[in-house]
Amino acid sequence: MPRVHSLQARIVLFFVILLVTMQGVLMFLVSVSGERIARNRIEQELTVGERVFRHLIEQNARQLTDAARVLAADFGFRTAIATRDFGTIVSVLNNHGSRIDASVLMLAGLDGTLLADTLHADRRDAVFAFPELIETARRERQASKVVLIDGKPYQLVVVPVLAPVPIAWVAIGFVIDDRVAGNLKAVTSLQLSFASRSPSGEWSLHASTLGEPLRSTLVSALLAAQSEAPQSAALRADSTPGPASATEVPRSIVLDGDRFETLAPVLGTSGEGKVVALLQRSLREGLEPFTRLRNVLLVLALASIALSIAGSFLIARTVSRPVNRLTAIARRVHDGDYSLRADVPGQDEIGDLARGFNHMLDGISRREEEILRLAFEDTLTALPNRAMFHDRLQQALLVAKRTAEPVSVMLLDLDRFKHINDSLGHPAGDQVLRDVASRLRDVLRESDTVARLGGDEFAILLPTGTPERVTQVVERILRVLEAPILLEGQPVDVGTSIGVASFPNDGDSVDLLMRHADVAMYVAKRGNVGYALYDERYEQGRPSQLSLLGELRRAVDKDELRLFYQPKLDLATGAVRRVEALVRWVHPERGMVPPNEFIPFAEQTGYIKRVTRWVIEHALQQAGEWHREGLDIAISINISARDLMSNDVVAQVSEALARHQVPPTLICLEITESGVMEDPTRALETLHRLHERGLRLSIDDFGTGYSSLAYLKKLPVQELKIDRSFVMHMVEDADDAAIVRSTIELGHNMGLEVVAEGVEQATELELLQRLGCDQIQGYFISKPLAKAQFVDWLKARRTADTARDRALELSVRVA
Repeated sequence: MPRVHSLQARIVLFFVILLVTMQGVLMFLVSVSGERIARNRIEQELTVGERVFRHLIEQNARQLTDAARVLAADFGFRTAIATRDFGTIVSVLNNHGSRIDASVLMLAGLDGTLLADTLHADRRDAVFAFPELIETARRERQASKVVLIDGKPYQLVVVPVLAPVPIAWVAIGFVIDDRVAGNLKAVTSLQLSFASRSPSGEWSLHASTLGEPLRSTLVSALLAAQSEAPQSAALRADSTPGPASATEVPRSIVLDGDRFETLAPVLGTSGEGKVVALLQRSLREGLEPFTRLRNVLLVLALASIALSIAGSFLIARTVSRPVNRLTAIARRVHDGDYSLRADVPGQDEIGDLARGFNHMLDGISRREEEILRLAFEDTLTALPNRAMFHDRLQQALLVAKRTAEPVSVMLLDLDRFKHINDSLGHPAGDQVLRDVASRLRDVLRESDTVARLGGDEFAILLPTGTPERVTQVVERILRVLEAPILLEGQPVDVGTSIGVASFPNDGDSVDLLMRHADVAMYVAKRGNVGYALYDERYEQGRPSQLSLLGELRRAVDKDELRLFYQPKLDLATGAVRRVEALVRWVHPERGMVPPNEFIPFAEQTGYIKRVTRWVIEHALQQAGEWHREGLDIAISINISARDLMSNDVVAQVSEALARHQVPPTLICLEITESGVMEDPTRALETLHRLHERGLRLSIDDFGTGYSSLAYLKKLPVQELKIDRSFVMHMVEDADDAAIVRSTIELGHNMGLEVVAEGVEQATELELLQRLGCDQIQGYFISKPLAKAQFVDWLKARRTADTARDRALELSVRVA
């Protein structure tokens, strides 16, 4: 049997549920429709049966009337009445009753006195019990009615005895019993019962075609219905039977579990109660044809369900077998086996699926081969990548640990590659990387591995890395990379810095050897010595640097940083309207930490962005406070290269300006020349976005970078700052003085203000003033001051300037 959640089981289950649902709906419709049709047909049968029943009652009444008229016309009978010969009267009545099989014959005088009664011989001279019949016969010459006599229903007719005027009234009647009911049933095809209800509300059943168990049930049902209806509404009937005469007998009566639809016309009313006829049709009998049909449909439904299960099982099996085969192949594919192919014959959808599956496997196999190649190969140089290099290094270490052979790792970083990439473009940089990869392969053995780790960084694995061989390989690499690389016919020099770490002296794991080789490479790059072998002394300061990073994070979070403000003096007016915000770290244990001890480290680790964010927030907060106090002092803020490359620096500054309500003209952002040249395109985009928001921009430490004038003129800056290294010695050094003079002239020719920093002597101030410098800052003017100290210094200076201006004005007036 198929599993419950398998495709085969679901197909079988679907067909079974669908068929069972359809058969169920069909059975329901047949049942509902059958019952409705049966009820309608029974209703029609009852209506027709009632008309036939009334017609038979009327026909019996006419026959009785004819028999009574024959008796009334008998001369001897009239003579006996006239002579009051009661013996003859009784004899005639009995003889006539025997001939017509009448149940009762009566003779009443004109005054309503009973003269003879074949049913009760001792009732002579009593009052005729049904005077209303005499009244009707007096008017219409005949009368007919169903009445109760001694508790039994009789159909009674009354006609006058004429001689030639009425001399008496003769009554003839037939008892209504089971025989009469059976005869009427044979004609109407309905169950027929005769019952009466006494004035006290008791029901009595006199005759019925029902079996004995149902008769007592019928009386109980009538009594139950009587108790539910008000006394006044239990029976509503006219005094004469007719179509309008009816009782409020329930339309539907349940007898022994079978429901009977019922009509109950009133036949007559007398002093002993009302007589009704109960015309009934069994709903079970009416539904019997539909029950047979339903049973036949049920058998057919069960047979069709069984056939559908078998058929759907075969269909599902036809579908699921090839699908199961495809599933088995998919599991093998999941386990990495791509060799199997689906063999499903046929031109149907399953065959198309199998062929598509095989095509997919072919594609997956090809793509996995390509993915494996890309996962372990650098696409630009076709060298192994970092993942492959780590794997080969891991394997080499496993072998070396067993054989005690040394293994060496070299990390290479190209010098001046970024400058080549930025100046000549990425295609030229790609060509350099491919050329370097080719040269490295040429100087190594087949057993050695050279890989490109990313960017301009390469790695070399020497599985037999003895010190002598390491030295030989390093020297060959340095020599081969000293040769210029031709780019579009132009020779380009590309140098390298190499760091070497060896197993087992420098580490016994992949991560450790790679990290130590990286440390040695940066030592070589900083020392410009070509290569360096790892020495553990290179990392003596690293624990303290890690500690410093953790403390710096805490300093930002706990607000241990402080802003100091160094004034900028306007040489033309002597006024101070600008300051530079400089961050200081007040360490809880070390005291004041100089910026040169943590700013470079923050730039190396990338944490400088958090520091810059803190500086921007607090500097703009201070600018807003001074602006609201009427002290419009512009504040310059240093932005690092990492900040300039960040996507959120513009949004951060804009949000802080709005939050602290600072005019953009009161904020100047200082960017180093080297920071701009790290990624000129991105830097230019960020600077333009800042400029569009109304911020002043300044190139800091101008002259120390490698930017070209062609690129500089594209920058949306308003200010150049001459680096302090040129200002400090310009009085004694003519070259520095010439650089300062040229920078000032260059800035003015480009429409920029020029600021000289690091001014510490009066002679420097005087020379800068003669050269036309716009502003200066340095310890000669003021050291960086805390907020309160700066405000006091500024007030004192402005007071002194005011006093000096008044003294000068007074001296001019006296003169």
